[in-house]
Amino acid sequence: MDFDIPSLMMVTTLLLGTCAVILTAHWIANISFIGLGRIAAGASMGAVGMMLQPVDVRTASALFAFSGDVLLLFGQLFIWFGVADFWGVRGRNISFLAYGLLLMGIASLGYNHLEGGSIEARALTYSLFVAGMALGATLSMVQALGGRVGLYKGVIKRKTIGATLLTATFLVHAIFYLYRSMTCQDGNILDAGKLPLAGFTEMEGIIFAIGLTVTTIVMTAERVQADLRIQAMMDPLTQALNRRAFMTVVRTVLARSRRSSEPVSMIMLDIDKFKRINLRHGHMVGDMILTQFAEGVMEGRRAQDVFCRFGGEEFLLLLPGTDEEGAALVANRVRDAVTGYPFKVGKKDISLTVSFGVMTARGDDLTPDSMMDAAYKALRAAQQEGKNRIELASNLTAG
Repeated sequence: MDFDIPSLMMVTTLLLGTCAVILTAHWIANISFIGLGRIAAGASMGAVGMMLQPVDVRTASALFAFSGDVLLLFGQLFIWFGVADFWGVRGRNISFLAYGLLLMGIASLGYNHLEGGSIEARALTYSLFVAGMALGATLSMVQALGGRVGLYKGVIKRKTIGATLLTATFLVHAIFYLYRSMTCQDGNILDAGKLPLAGFTEMEGIIFAIGLTVTTIVMTAERVQADLRIQAMMDPLTQALNRRAFMTVVRTVLARSRRSSEPVSMIMLDIDKFKRINLRHGHMVGDMILTQFAEGVMEGRRAQDVFCRFGGEEFLLLLPGTDEEGAALVANRVRDAVTGYPFKVGKKDISLTVSFGVMTARGDDLTPDSMMDAAYKALRAAQQEGKNRIELASNLTAG
């Protein structure tokens, strides 16, 4: 089977360069997203590396071939780091592994170059390290999407199709280069014009470049849509859930808790005499205090707890799987933290107190309206009895 290898290499190089330009423009248009710049840089390094690759391995400069391989490895590294940074999964382990693979790859290729090693050995070394980096990028994507279940749900719900296709692109890239490492030692690699593997390598490079570019753009668009959905659910001042989003979430949580027979607690919080703060210091100061207060509550909550700005200076905290005693402990902890914390606005220290209404329900009593009504009545009782208090709804019922 004959391949026009020089033409294929030229097409691959031009396409890589075009993809690098597209990815760079995409990064500039979405510069707030971490990682896109590294993906664009990786594609650019790959394009330059391809330009240095020899068409005829028998007469080409070994130094040019070595330099091209090194640039291609750097490109793979940057692309891996880019997708890991985009999804926020690049930790020390990934960095150490990636840099380790890169250094070992360069050292192995350098040794082969200095010792005048065979072309087959160079191709084997390069293929193994490219496969390793592509497999690392695949695993990073799987981790970011929550494993196999996350991949499946993302496709079914059409929320992470771009990311899933990018994962598949990296996996195919890794498998091909593993296959290449096993078949590039048959001695025919010198005859670049007739070796099918050489042509397949160029075609795989074209597919990878197109796949990387298209899926990165789709993945970013999905992230933008997800961010817009999240912003629509958030109170713009405090970044807590807004009332509409809370009502949607609370129904889901209560339905799940009814099935599992778990208790759910709800705490309604109200900053005491907040209108005085607005009158004395102005609404801008009041907004800053609300922001600091909400940040403090959200930092101390569990991952499953739901925090909402219900309106004005009133907030709701939903505690799944928490009984009344546990909810009272949470309320006490929040009250102690707020009372002992000087809220700073410029050079001003403003002290706050908060009143709490706590209610707990389970089984058929887990309905949003009845729980909020009971928590509200407990809150009003706490305020009527002197503020900066915690009132349990069960005490009102018993009374």
